[in-house]
Amino acid sequence: MGRPDPVHVVVWMRDAPPPPDDPRSRVLDRLRELEADSAVDDVSVRVWGRYVDPPADAPANEAGPIQARIAEFEAWADREGHSLEPAFGRCERTTMVSTDRREVIRLPLQCLAVYAGDRLVGVFPSSTGSGAETVADCVRRLEAGDVVDAPDMD
Repeated sequence: MGRPDPVHVVVWMRDAPPPPDDPRSRVLDRLRELEADSAVDDVSVRVWGRYVDPPADAPANEAGPIQARIAEFEAWADREGHSLEPAFGRCERTTMVSTDRREVIRLPLQCLAVYAGDRLVGVFPSSTGSGAETVADCVRRLEAGDVVDAPDMD
């Protein structure tokens, strides 16, 4: 029995690739296996830095690509009763050339965004009133084939 919509997983990772013994490498390897086994239709990897400015009030087409994704993740979290905190923590930073402080979002080392068709159905890590939803939780759900049908994610 096929899925009604293709399942696509976007893996967001910090700039540098993880060393071979890093758990992030194992996640990538396992996701590639799930793709090869047709448990998911597509896995892609995107890179981000350590921090990003919060999404501006400007329309998404005027924001940077990472800010647009953060805005999409925040909208999903609001809609589904989830929170991106503490993985996407807001903090203030200064630069070497200025003592002015500005708010930034600290990005996690690894994040999985799961789509059913064009619809975002899950962001990992995230949290709910009942606890955290980790990257490992997402992989377990993908292995079980229940990510799209999971009550928390529809």
